[in-house]
Amino acid sequence: MTVYVLGIGSNINAEYQCRQMIAALEQRFGEVRVSELVTTKAVGLEAPDYINGVVCVESDMSAETLQQWCKRLEEQLGRDREQHLCAADIDLLLALDCSGALAMDKLINQVKEPWFRPLVTELLNRNMMSFG
Repeated sequence: MTVYVLGIGSNINAEYQCRQMIAALEQRFGEVRVSELVTTKAVGLEAPDYINGVVCVESDMSAETLQQWCKRLEEQLGRDREQHLCAADIDLLLALDCSGALAMDKLINQVKEPWFRPLVTELLNRNMMSFG
């Protein structure tokens, strides 16, 4: 089983959309661990603020299959990649094999988006003992 860490975000009806993403993940994967939801500024474009969060799910699904599933969910929730407004964004941040020791600092630094790093740190520190 792999633990996947996903970043979620939206800047259209953002809190509702984030809750919709979490509900869909729960329906598909069962238990979902969720960070706090935080407001962040849009980076690199003029757009409304985002609400972002981090979720963890366990699955035997491959990372590629999970990414495809997430992109379909984004589309179902109204994602239009031609727009600066984003109804739903779900990004695979980390895939963790919990069978061995984890070097948390190295894992966190693999997360490209700096606004996700504190959320990933908090969520993993709070929940890693319950994985596996």
